[in-house]
Amino acid sequence: MIAFARNYLGTDYKWGGNTPNGFDCSGFIKYVYNEFDIEIPRTTSQYPSLYANRVDFDDAKVGDLIIFTGTDPKVRKPGHAGIITQVGEGQLHFIHSSSSKKHYGVTETNYFKSGYPKRYLSIVRMNKES
Repeated sequence: MIAFARNYLGTDYKWGGNTPNGFDCSGFIKYVYNEFDIEIPRTTSQYPSLYANRVDFDDAKVGDLIIFTGTDPKVRKPGHAGIITQVGEGQLHFIHSSSSKKHYGVTETNYFKSGYPKRYLSIVRMNKES
């Protein structure tokens, strides 16, 4: 799954986009998960429906969904998300489509070396049974 997702590194961010011509964050996630027959809502605002499958941060696995607030961390509702690509002691990386000028389009981010920890909401285990 991660190798498939990485094929799209550098793809432009496009609001509402859900194809290789441009992705927003949830469009990218849906595109990748659909390739592996994993159902997921189209928008981050629908992600709380997945919270029954939450896992603790320390139990995150490659392929899990990591959910963040939007750009305002005080608004504690889903607004951004990515797919976890790497976990290990003191590290967690995720792939996502970002509208940020600093990390524009499909990119891979080191969670601990970013501004995302203050925006963290949840990790959800995604699989065909979810």
